[in-house]
Amino acid sequence: MIRPCEHRGLCAERGPGRHVEEWGSRCVPRRPTMSWLKSAVGRSKAAGHDRLPPLNSRLADWTGDFRDVNKYAEGFLDQLTLPGEISAMAYEPGMGYLAVGTSAGTVHLFGSPCVRMALTLRPALRVKHILFKSDTYLMICIDEKDNLNVYDLSRRDPHAAAMHGARRAAPGQTQMTNSDAPMRIGIHSARNVVLCAEVTSIHSMLFLGLTDGSVEAYDLERFCGTQYRIPNLWWNEEEILRRSQVPNAPSRLHTPLIIDIQTHPRDPGILLLCYEGGAVIYSIRQSTAIHVFQLRLLPGAPGPVPSAPLEEVWSERLCPATAISWSPCGTMFVMGHENGALSFWHIAEEDKPLMVRTLDDIDIDRPVLPEQLPKTSAGPREPIFKLTWSSFPEQGWYEYGAQAAGSWAGSGTAQANTSANHGSAQNGTVLTVMGGTPVDQPATTLHTLHFPPTPAASLFSASASDASARARTALRDSLQPTYVGAYRTASIVEDFCLLPRLSPHFGGTHDPYAILVLVGQDASLPSLAVQSTRRGMDVFSFPPLQGPHSYERLSLPLPLAFSGRGTILGCHMATVPVMQYRRLVQQAPNHPLGTIKYDQPMGGVAKPQVQNAKLMHAQALAQKGQPRILITWHLDGRVRLHDVSPHLLLLGEEDSRRGVVLVDPFPTQLSHLTLPVRDHVLHPSVFGMPALDTLQRFPMQIQIDHVQVAWDSLECVVSLTTGHALHYVLGSGTVINTTTSPLVDAMHQMRMDDSPADHVTEFTSLEPLANHESSGFQPNTLMSLLPGSPTCSALSDVGLYACAYGGMLVVADCRSHDIVVRAGSGNADFFSRQLGSREAKIIEHESSSEIVWQRFSVCRTVSDSILALRLLVGRANGFVTVWSFERGSLESWMGFRSDAMSLGMSGRPVYVDVVGSSGAVASATEHNMQRAELDQAREGVTSNTHDFYLLLAVYPREARLYDQVTGQRFAQADWPDPALSACIIERQNARMLAVIAPNSVFILSLPRLDTVHRVQRHVPPDQEVVAATPRISLERQGDFIEITSGQQLRLWTVFGSLPHGEMPSMFLYTPRSLPLPPGAGASGYIASVASWLGSSAGQSLSPGAQIDTIICGKRRAKLPPLPPRMTLSKDNENTPIASSITEQAAGEKDAPTNSTQASASGSWLGSYQRQFLNFASSSARAQAQLNMQLLHKRDEILSDLDESMTNLERGAKDFFKQTRNSALKAAAKDKIKTYL
Repeated sequence: MIRPCEHRGLCAERGPGRHVEEWGSRCVPRRPTMSWLKSAVGRSKAAGHDRLPPLNSRLADWTGDFRDVNKYAEGFLDQLTLPGEISAMAYEPGMGYLAVGTSAGTVHLFGSPCVRMALTLRPALRVKHILFKSDTYLMICIDEKDNLNVYDLSRRDPHAAAMHGARRAAPGQTQMTNSDAPMRIGIHSARNVVLCAEVTSIHSMLFLGLTDGSVEAYDLERFCGTQYRIPNLWWNEEEILRRSQVPNAPSRLHTPLIIDIQTHPRDPGILLLCYEGGAVIYSIRQSTAIHVFQLRLLPGAPGPVPSAPLEEVWSERLCPATAISWSPCGTMFVMGHENGALSFWHIAEEDKPLMVRTLDDIDIDRPVLPEQLPKTSAGPREPIFKLTWSSFPEQGWYEYGAQAAGSWAGSGTAQANTSANHGSAQNGTVLTVMGGTPVDQPATTLHTLHFPPTPAASLFSASASDASARARTALRDSLQPTYVGAYRTASIVEDFCLLPRLSPHFGGTHDPYAILVLVGQDASLPSLAVQSTRRGMDVFSFPPLQGPHSYERLSLPLPLAFSGRGTILGCHMATVPVMQYRRLVQQAPNHPLGTIKYDQPMGGVAKPQVQNAKLMHAQALAQKGQPRILITWHLDGRVRLHDVSPHLLLLGEEDSRRGVVLVDPFPTQLSHLTLPVRDHVLHPSVFGMPALDTLQRFPMQIQIDHVQVAWDSLECVVSLTTGHALHYVLGSGTVINTTTSPLVDAMHQMRMDDSPADHVTEFTSLEPLANHESSGFQPNTLMSLLPGSPTCSALSDVGLYACAYGGMLVVADCRSHDIVVRAGSGNADFFSRQLGSREAKIIEHESSSEIVWQRFSVCRTVSDSILALRLLVGRANGFVTVWSFERGSLESWMGFRSDAMSLGMSGRPVYVDVVGSSGAVASATEHNMQRAELDQAREGVTSNTHDFYLLLAVYPREARLYDQVTGQRFAQADWPDPALSACIIERQNARMLAVIAPNSVFILSLPRLDTVHRVQRHVPPDQEVVAATPRISLERQGDFIEITSGQQLRLWTVFGSLPHGEMPSMFLYTPRSLPLPPGAGASGYIASVASWLGSSAGQSLSPGAQIDTIICGKRRAKLPPLPPRMTLSKDNENTPIASSITEQAAGEKDAPTNSTQASASGSWLGSYQRQFLNFASSSARAQAQLNMQLLHKRDEILSDLDESMTNLERGAKDFFKQTRNSALKAAAKDKIKTYL
């Protein structure tokens, strides 16, 4: 007789086809029929199969040749993050380099996608300013102690190359220096705090604005200081204010600070100096101030805050200056003020500005009547922090022809509008304004004012009486913006930098294609006490166009993307099957030209380097390596995937001039696979869902805790700290069974679900957010399985996901949205009764400790020799429960407890896995699941001595191996340092266990767990105040990724002494032809030709040489001796062979006499080859020495010629002065005689 089951309601919760009825004291499923599940334990016991042979006869040595200790050494591969926070940035358009300075005293150069280099200042202090001198390829870095470091990007540092070679020659030492670092050719200490700096490509002077208001010059050609100094020009202006008894005049103890220095875009002999009170135009040739500009608001002028009290409005107000910028035409400039106003001035009219405005209103300096003052306003405004005035080249015949061809082809309206907008932006100028927004609004916007073209000064005749008024009116009309754009960021804008295409002139603002924005910490994200979160970067296309999509977000180099909002919270690196790897990278962009914009080339060339092998072996090493993927999750709620395969460092494209050149960066960002988890949770289409209500009301709680990827099925589960889990699947070629069974449809039709509307369901479908046409990961479902953040979780390749919270365990089917197992939750638990009375004892042991680890595997156990899908659930007291699962005919799962054991170790393990008889990991893949289903369908049980499984458990201080998963322990090892990570390494059909500790790497043999070798680690010191325990992810090829204090990400290898690809060789000197300076004219061409011919005659014609002569005077230092610039040529493929032949010949030369006589008697060819090689090498060496001597002699001759020409010029000038003075004296004497 069958009676209803007491668990009828609970069984119904497990989904369709899960209702069970009770037969006696045992719950058995009615449907689907699971024959193996009902009799699995009975079959395994009743079969009476023979015991496996002794363990020693079943196990072999899996380590093999990798017991050799010489194969192990620590190797540093790369650091993928910036140390500290971003403190400075600059862009060099001539070669195309972006430089970023940090608070840790490092400067990072980013060029083409494969070129990335880090420099450390000496001493390593916070970087305050970075500047580039494009014509001589110099980079100037100024630290917080006002030390200048001048680097030449065209010359390599010989000291760094020597250190690199010495460390490569010493095996086992960590290599963290770069042999291709540029040479530091100049150092200087400023006499005071440097507030601003200015450099141009026209002359050789670097102007430094100091805290006392003065300006000093540094010679970037002779690399020394000069005696030239511009005094504080604002002292006199403040003294005039004090003597005029102007209200709020500065005290005599006040020192006016200099804020900015800018060179005139057309005349390098004119400087615009911005002080606290205003601006001064200074002439270097005349050594005097030409004009002084100071904004004063007259009584009655509304100013930026028209709603201010009348006492303030009807008083004269001084507007302190905060920023300046030249107009590209050079006839006017703009000055930003502390009250948020913008004043535009003509350089020849210091009395009245052309226009005074804010971002919203114009003519705020014109007095009005009290009744005409606006009643409401936006309130006080932020100061104007920074200004840049950009220009664009005029369209040529090619652009006009392309635009006409597009219109003839009948292009769409949207395309025509875009072209028109882009053309209008390029025909005029764009003023970029940072600041000036109302203080009660977030400062997360960068504004752009688009002006029409500036009228030429020649349009107005100087003879006309109203020429000045007409010119002023035309200039004022050109300041009426045709369009006001805005860049919106997620946090406060702190700085920005324009990225020109090629020209370094106009202060680096001519023809920019992108804008790099430095933003502060995002208050809407969870806070972390690390420096990398304080500042981040965004990059957008420039200029913004009219329309809804006015600009596009561009890509950042990987270290910059890992700062600010992109700070790394965690990472995992794994080896991926080849077929799955091809699916992942098939949509990745191929060989981009630039790091920031795909079609905008940047500087530098990267060539592969092979350590402990030759370049000719790169192809073979790449074929032996396996593809790897690095997955990272970030503070902004995104999960990113990166390609870190070994072939990226080994294979490139063959170039006829350069040799093998790398084209893909390492790592390669797979942007099409990015998972925007935060955007999915806050998407408008899922608003109102009960499961997401808490996250949507408190978005600061959205933080990723862990990410797990099933690489065989290409599924992903993202766990949040709130306990939610999001399931993703790859959109291309992945089929998900989201259809429900007929039973569920019938229940919905009968409305048997009586849960309230706000009831939080365990599964929330995210199908509306999926884009099935995309090849990236698409959201499938949101799971709310636990009341808090899971303490551990596991994901299989067959769709099952297990998570635990304390003592609670939930196993869910992500594909069918079903709960398979629920345990540790009280009355809602599922009792299978497969083990009879033993199950009650297992449950009693489970309740005494929390779950700390889980692992899916397809294996056999001691008590169950049937191959099946198992879930091993371990607890803090060492107790392990084995759950077995069977997949039914309707793709539904059933699970039950099948075995239990005790490891004898307590705590949280570092690594747990199940391995087969050959040492391979027994993963829960679809292939292994099909093997298990065939084994389950076979009649009877046959013993197989070659198919057994072992359980490997690695705890912080010891590791153990257990026979047949739940059998006896047969191997054990311990070590002194607490382990951080461990993994089974597979190389060349050998397997060993690697255990990584903070200061050591232990290599253990398998399966005996004998200690093979201990490798000493060399970890650089942390820059963070608060230290944290490193987190390490070790993958199966022996490389590991480490997250240290400050969320620093470093890549290491255990096999540093084996041949492998290391960071590529960087060649930074890739110059491009720079455009001539504006207004150079014929004299510029003559000067360039004369300088190319090595003559000093052309120097007197160039404006830059004139400025250098004025500033340095007659006692200018001599040119310092510098090594030649680096050259890039194709590497000779036979060079290693030739060198080996040469070494062999040298060895034979030093051999004993008898061996020499024997070889000589054997053949005359060997002797001839040795003589020829010795002659060739000696002749080549002699020729190289002769060439170097000739080069030095040429430099001496040119230097002497230059000095001779200078002396001749000085003598001619003196002779001219003497002759003129004599003539004047003679004329005066004659005049006096006539009067007398």
